[in-house]
Amino acid sequence: MTLGALGVAGAFHLSRAQDFDSGGRGENVARCSSGKPDLVAAVAACTRLLADRHLEDLTQLAALRNRGAFYSEQNDFAQAIADFTAALQLTGNHRIRADIFWNRGLTYFRKGDDADALSDYNDALKFDPKLKSAYIDRAAIYIKRGADDYAVTDLDQAIRLDPNGMEAYLVRASIQVRHGNYVGAIADYSNAIALDAKNAAVWRDRGVAFQAAGDNERAAADAAEALRLDPGISTTHAGLAPDVHSSGKEAQTIAEYSSTIRLKPGEALNFKNRGDRYLASGDHDRAISDFNRAIEIDSKLVSAYLNRGVAYFEESDWNSAIADFTTALAIDANQPAAYVNRAQAFAAKHDRSRAIADFTEAIRIDPHAMVAYRKRAFVRLESGDYEGAIEDYTHVLGSDSKDAEALRGRGHALLKKHDPEGAIADLTAAIALNPRDIVAYRYRALAYDSKRDTRRADKDFAMERQLETAAR
Repeated sequence: MTLGALGVAGAFHLSRAQDFDSGGRGENVARCSSGKPDLVAAVAACTRLLADRHLEDLTQLAALRNRGAFYSEQNDFAQAIADFTAALQLTGNHRIRADIFWNRGLTYFRKGDDADALSDYNDALKFDPKLKSAYIDRAAIYIKRGADDYAVTDLDQAIRLDPNGMEAYLVRASIQVRHGNYVGAIADYSNAIALDAKNAAVWRDRGVAFQAAGDNERAAADAAEALRLDPGISTTHAGLAPDVHSSGKEAQTIAEYSSTIRLKPGEALNFKNRGDRYLASGDHDRAISDFNRAIEIDSKLVSAYLNRGVAYFEESDWNSAIADFTTALAIDANQPAAYVNRAQAFAAKHDRSRAIADFTEAIRIDPHAMVAYRKRAFVRLESGDYEGAIEDYTHVLGSDSKDAEALRGRGHALLKKHDPEGAIADLTAAIALNPRDIVAYRYRALAYDSKRDTRRADKDFAMERQLETAAR
């Protein structure tokens, strides 16, 4: 019996688990493989498997990976990340490592830690440059950061790898609409329709693009087809436009949650889940509105406070964000993510001492929270505590020596400490991992300049300007 189904873990698409042999452990294997009958039972089954001292390494790897996915689906992000991290220690197989990095990245993204998510997606693609979903998910972070050019590059690659995958077309179409390239958006929506002609939301969104392009006849025809396929769908002429700013996947999910809310308007989680999707798509006002409703129904729903705090943070409303993170911690103080988020809000207000205190508390709760070390390092650097920053960045690099962001940060701190040689070594390593890192080129140029190496400094300054021009 193989542990074949151990690749299917909820929405995380954990794949190709036929690589793992189970050793014939019956019911525990089945539950740990499929997540059935429920996630709690699946976690327990995986835990029972992992308690077996004679468990084969490959079965242990698969059980850790799937338990991590089950924890993540239950929003127990700390446990999920711990399992994915432990699984990474058990394999050198590039394809499997890519899969685990990608899934850990998804978990970081769900908990609102875009920096660690991006780092994991980068690592996933280093180990498997053909991992289509990692390109799509990395594109989502680039979109949130306003780096649409980088997002389109990733989506182009995802489409090259799988021309029959709808999601990349839909996300790329939403970017095209945002930039006024309606012809390109219509082409992408048309490709999606060719793949799934019964998807009402895609007909509707193409109708929006036709309308924006001034082709009202085709817009009306697409709206009519959308309504024929789904009589309950919003029409293109009645407030659909905001939806095209989210990815096709998010728009579909939002529509599904809206239908659920109409059927069960008294369940807080339905509003919270739809709010999560609005938050992911960048529609902060609607996200906050849904989180407000969820909290009205259930005043102890920690995740609603946490995610409303993230929405306020994204809107630069630091005080409201801090208030929500503080409320979440009053309900459950054992949440490193809440401390990290509140710390970032304090840092945004230039209250660095409170930021450092919150990062430190997050690390106390979860000593493996590399995001807390990384972000504390940045605040220490900004505060002039270069030794503390170097210590934190070094700790991060002890966990992952290929963390480009930590290498760049430590290089910057070494530069501030008047150690140009050390700075150049770290910044060169960061650039090797990410040749488009504008800031790393700038700092390395300054390090060369401090050594009076004008030729290398000028070369790096020129590269910085070239990358800035390309990013506009």
